[in-house]
Amino acid sequence: MSLPLKSAVLIAITSGFLLGCATSQKIQVVQPGDHNLSCDAIKAEMAKLDKAEADIESKKGVTGTNVASALFWLPGLAYTYYDAGEATRLVNDRRSALTTLYNNKNCTP
Repeated sequence: MSLPLKSAVLIAITSGFLLGCATSQKIQVVQPGDHNLSCDAIKAEMAKLDKAEADIESKKGVTGTNVASALFWLPGLAYTYYDAGEATRLVNDRRSALTTLYNNKNCTP
């Protein structure tokens, strides 16, 4: 392999790892129209948060991307965990905002 070809292969592999980091969807803590939600709609939003949190947790386990990151690009693995932590924080903040709204509307469980 010639030197330019080796460089191209190295760049392609590195790019694959950079783009292959597992990222989690970020949830907006306060969303437009939240104050108009009914008690049932707030409960439905809370259920969506549970699903989103489970999705985030699944990306923190032993996945192909995480194994590859650990073997070839350790900062990618660190970023995956940082990103998951940030997404979890936003889910918790959203859950707190919805709980406050639920309580303020005097919703019953």
